[in-house]
Amino acid sequence: MSAKKTRIVILGAKPGAVIPEGDAIWCANSALVSYAENVYRFPEVVSVMNPDLLHPKERQEGVADREMNEQYYRKILASRPNRMILTRTSSLALVKAELDAAAFSAPVSGISIYDRRMLVGRISGCYDPIVTSDFFRLPNKIKIRYAGSLASTFLKRLRNHKKDCGSAFRPSTGVLALVMAINEYGPGAEYVICGIGIHKRLEYLSGTKTKGRLLQPHVYADTKVLRKLADRYSLFTTEPELTSLMPPLR
Repeated sequence: MSAKKTRIVILGAKPGAVIPEGDAIWCANSALVSYAENVYRFPEVVSVMNPDLLHPKERQEGVADREMNEQYYRKILASRPNRMILTRTSSLALVKAELDAAAFSAPVSGISIYDRRMLVGRISGCYDPIVTSDFFRLPNKIKIRYAGSLASTFLKRLRNHKKDCGSAFRPSTGVLALVMAINEYGPGAEYVICGIGIHKRLEYLSGTKTKGRLLQPHVYADTKVLRKLADRYSLFTTEPELTSLMPPLR
């Protein structure tokens, strides 16, 4: 009789997530507070978060969503992850100081833009900027606009290889959380994705954030990375829209 595999759940903030039991849960951005009552039954809770969501500038007077940002920040302070990992290190010291001053007890670390890119590339084989065949089927107007973004990324990296690329060509925080979990637990574990989708990516539990984008962020990059990871590791999902990329959890 084979030993039961360690199960790692990767949770995003998409509404209606079906969250199975597991040995650890890795929460992307607002999933930690959106699904708080479901999260804390797990033995280990890891929060992977964009530092912009915690930056004090988002709670200053005059910011359009100041009240909502303040409420979210208070919920983060009240949360109880075992640890938090920020997806950039540029404001790590500032955010850590803010959290320490507010008596946030979980250890906080960060991953740099360059290390993030190298980690995704090593685990999945996809290094950003990730361009897929779907991009070339887009209307010319969109291709021309985003080709400029790609060209800018390559030119900037000639001088500084640590430069980030646009969100259309790199994985989302949810997929990054999956990659980081795989890096930690290895190929012997199974990974279950929930609360992460491909369609309507501009919709979150807090509302719709369009920001005038012509191309939804992360969609093509996420799709390619998930396909690669599903070929290499034991990936499952409770999201019906992801079953074309990996098996459903039974």
